[in-house]
Amino acid sequence: MKKYIKLQSIFLVVLIIAATLMIVSCSKDDDHYSIGDFMVSFGVIQKSVEPADNNYMILLDNGDKLAMSVSPLLPIELKNDQRVFVNFAPFDDKVNADKSKTYYGRINYIQNILYKNIYKLSQINNDSIGHDPIIIRDSWITGDSILTVDFKYYTEGSVHYINLIDNSEGNGKDKPYVFEFRHNARGDNQSYRTSGYASFKLNPIKITGQNKVNFYIRYTDYDGKRIDIPHAINY
Repeated sequence: MKKYIKLQSIFLVVLIIAATLMIVSCSKDDDHYSIGDFMVSFGVIQKSVEPADNNYMILLDNGDKLAMSVSPLLPIELKNDQRVFVNFAPFDDKVNADKSKTYYGRINYIQNILYKNIYKLSQINNDSIGHDPIIIRDSWITGDSILTVDFKYYTEGSVHYINLIDNSEGNGKDKPYVFEFRHNARGDNQSYRTSGYASFKLNPIKITGQNKVNFYIRYTDYDGKRIDIPHAINY
């Protein structure tokens, strides 16, 4: 359970680029990519079966794919089912049978994003997940399976823990689930503000026989105010 998020100043750049929450590209003329063109997106690493064992695909949040090879120059180790934010320069693309695209290009920047399950409160120690304040700037669902939260908090630079907790207040059927966005600052001082992203897997909360699940994300801000953000998965 003790996955964590490291504070990184480069997130400030990522936040500016990713504010559109979609793939963004520079100019593309006559269906050809030019030097300086780039795209940015969140995505999930998928091991590619072709053409070589060291190749990976990134399934981008809009359904397109980015084909890439493992390189010692990449700043992170790639693992299957890993959530990432990626900035890449496209050289070419192909249209797939489902009308999505597969891009081929160079990775300009790639960042690991915290990606984990929603835990039940009964599964873990309540004190260990923390009760520290936090601010959610935005939250959204990709497809029907990934919830991403854009958040900020105050720190002096140490490691903080982030979790999403099912407090058993709802059942997802006649009463929406309530998922608490919990922050453990681990005694860190509130010297300056930082920000980050965390993503959570929604497939485990889907209910057989239903095609929709309602839930709230609940958090407590620095004024002590409790805030509930409504969401719905349609599948």
